[in-house]
Amino acid sequence: MTIAANRPLKGARSRAWGRRALCWWLGELAACRDDLRRVVATRGRRSVTIEAGERYWLLRQGERPIGQLDVEAGDAAQLLRLIPAAARRRAVIVEIPPERALAKTIALPVGAKGQLDRILGFEIARHFPFPAERVYFRHRLVGKGENGGGAVMVEIVAVPRDIVDGICAALGEAGLRPAAIAVSAGGNGTPLFLPAAAVGTARRGAPPATRLLAVAAALAAVAALVSWPLAQQATLGSLDRELAVLQPGAEAALRAGDTERRAGERSAAILATRAARPPLVGVLDRLSRDLPDGSWLLSLSVTGREVVLDGLAPSAATIALALERSHDVSGIVFRSAITREASGLEHFQLGATLGSDKP
Repeated sequence: MTIAANRPLKGARSRAWGRRALCWWLGELAACRDDLRRVVATRGRRSVTIEAGERYWLLRQGERPIGQLDVEAGDAAQLLRLIPAAARRRAVIVEIPPERALAKTIALPVGAKGQLDRILGFEIARHFPFPAERVYFRHRLVGKGENGGGAVMVEIVAVPRDIVDGICAALGEAGLRPAAIAVSAGGNGTPLFLPAAAVGTARRGAPPATRLLAVAAALAAVAALVSWPLAQQATLGSLDRELAVLQPGAEAALRAGDTERRAGERSAAILATRAARPPLVGVLDRLSRDLPDGSWLLSLSVTGREVVLDGLAPSAATIALALERSHDVSGIVFRSAITREASGLEHFQLGATLGSDKP
């Protein structure tokens, strides 16, 4: 019975493992395909590059300038006139200048190198005034931190989606399609290409891949399929190292939290005791004012808010009435019989509760 019950669980784990492997493989294949398309599109001197500034667009073919377009005053027809007829059927390359992009270099643990795409999705909102879903971003490693192997420096370049979508829309009106969108961070001359999603909506009419792309994609698929278990092992190893580094700090934080909690509980208990039992000096002060002259207090016992008075007075009933009128105590009862001493004073023992029970 136990073996039969475990079979569906093992099958579900195998299917989940297969789904993760397939998703990872497809992601690697798509990245290789996009890189190859960018290489093919940017190769040669006939490709047209548009440096899309905020107002002016600078056009060049290869390294040769071919015109400038005032975006605020221009239209789609003017853009087409600037591009040579032989190059209009080819995809254009878009370059976004540094002043339209956001760039920042941050330090991350060395163990994060294998999962930067996932980690940076959460880090974008901390370092830029936009959440990750409102920008297109790319990153690259630019060195190690000041402490050597303790951290890596990652440069992030982000462009608001409104800017990229506006450029793609303007090109689409002119019948042009961007093959790739590159962004320069300013400090480094090597541009970064935005992900395929940035130009995905404008590339629906793109021609099918060439035979070279098909062969390269097949080779990339095989390489990705073979390397997936190795990548998973590297990721698990990286996570184990991070956990080993973080564990002492987490344990210390837990111990400090327990110590602080116990100290707080002790302080709360002391305060509760103080609140439940009034100071003995205050009790004596109130009773000395409430008891009539000629009365003698032989002993006083205070337990919580309960008080027991043992003493001598000309009249024990007078003592009870005086305490009742004072409203400092309530629930006055005689704890024992009243006896008269040889001195003529009555010996009494009264029990009461500190504080009045009357509103």
